Formats: sequence, structure tokens, C-alpha cells
Amino acid sequence: MQLYLDSYGASLGVKNGMFCLKTPNNPPQLIAIRRINVIFATKGVNISTNAMLLAIQNNIPLILLNNISHPVGQVWSGQFGSISTIRKNQALFARHPDGLVWIKNHLCQKIEQQIGLLQQLTPHTTPNADFDTECQKAITIATQMKQNLQNYLVTANTPPDAITATFRGWEGIASRHYFKCISMALPTQYQFGFRSRHPSVDEFNSLLNYLYGILYAVVELALMKAGIDPYTGIMHADEYNHPTMVYDFIEIFRYWADAVAIRLCQTNALPADGFDKHETKGVLLGTKAKGCGC
Repeated sequence: MQLYLDSYGASLGVKNGMFCLKTPNNPPQLIAIRRINVIFATKGVNISTNAMLLAIQNNIPLILLNNISHPVGQVWSGQFGSISTIRKNQALFARHPDGLVWIKNHLCQKIEQQIGLLQQLTPHTTPNADFDTECQKAITIATQMKQNLQNYLVTANTPPDAITATFRGWEGIASRHYFKCISMALPTQYQFGFRSRHPSVDEFNSLLNYLYGILYAVVELALMKAGIDPYTGIMHADEYNHPTMVYDFIEIFRYWADAVAIRLCQTNALPADGFDKHETKGVLLGTKAKGCGC
């Protein structure tokens, strides 16, 4: 299981060879090592060095998250999951035409998954002709963008940055219409005008960013276990302290978070006071909403 620690004042220690979890107003809980695959911790949580060592000794990653659940650091053994040959080849692959073909196919798969979600999407209220029309339009546009990607011939003569810029443009067109349909399918209080990241300007984007944050951590962990360098990407430009390969790799998994966010909003599973609004930080998912199984 994934142990997610986000209660202010919670602590994780060791007792009798097991993790000992303490949270405010609850008795201590002992958790067997074999039950935990990864530990996520946010600000305000205390973790003993004994707990850190126990996690390292048992190959359990301890991932530190910021206030929007994006990973900012890890406590681990410092060893990748394989020999360095993989990372050497990865650096060559990132600037090779084969890497661009991989990105092309990756984006085709992402758009195909978006089309599948749109085909299953239903409006929150009664049948809506405007929604049906917009949804069909989005599917048509997404299908064309996918076709553009499939037909694009990657050659060594075209600069890689120009190719990825073209790919991002087509993917962006498909995504704009995709999110417009999602907004139309939501209850009025969760509808949004555009996709906002950091800061989120509305509740749905806040929820989606939170879910993406959890997904980022899982993907980065999987890449590291496979011996892949999370910071050597292909499509996303290199930036200091940004795991660009995670950004590349996560694209085909985003629809999982999209589907969960839509379901939570359509079923009114989130409390009315589940979001915190800040002048500078935007809208953030609050503790009460996180406790609803997000």
C-alpha cells in the first residue's frame, strides 16, 4: 500500500521492527514493513531517522511533497535500479530520431485515451444537445490531431526542437477541446474556463493538479526503479530541477486522474468547504477534501 502522511503533527517512527504511525487524536498504529510500497509525506509531518533507515533498508522510497502534492525530494539509498549503461543510452536516445518517434507514438496514445474518455463522458444533468455537439467536435479534432502525428515523418534533417514544438502544438489543440467538454459535463460549481496549473484558479483544476501531483511521484519512482534518469527528457525542454522525463512519460497516464476528478465532481463527493483560496497560491485542495479518498 501507499502510506500518505499529510496530517499536521503526524509522526512516523519504528517500534518492534515495524513502522509506528501517530496522528493527532488517534492511538499509535503499527504497520508491517511488507505492507508498504512507498511513503509520501507533506509539510508538518515528523519522521524519525530510524523510520528513514528502515525504509531505505527495505527499498521503500520516502517521497517529500509540497503543498500541491508535487514531489520535491526523496529519501532513498542513492542507487538506481540498474547499471549506468541504461542512462548513457537514454541520453543518446533523447536526441536521436528514435526518441522523437517514441514521443510521437506516446502522444498518439494519449490522444486516443482522451477520445475514449470523451466517448464515455456524459453531462452531469439531463441530456444536453450543446454538450453532444461540442463533444463530437472535440472527438473529430482530436482524431485529426492524432492523424497528423501518425503521418509525420521524423527525419534526422529537422531540428529536434522544431519537431517537438509541432507535436506540442497538435497535442495542445486536442487538449483544449477535450477540457472544454469536461467542463461542460461537470456540475455548475466545478465548471472552468481554461486549464490552469500553478496557481489553480478554480476548484476542478485544483483537484486535478493534486491528482497529477500524486501521479508524478508514482511515475518518477517507477522510472528510478527501472534505472531511467527522470531528468533526461525528450519533448519537454531541460530545466533546472525539473524531471523532464517524468513530464514526458506521464502523458499516457493523465486520463486516469482526469476520470477520477470527473467522477468525484459529478457525484458531489467533495465537501463544500474542501478547498482553500489564497491570493497568491490560488485555489488549493484542503484537508477535508483530501480525506475523501482523493
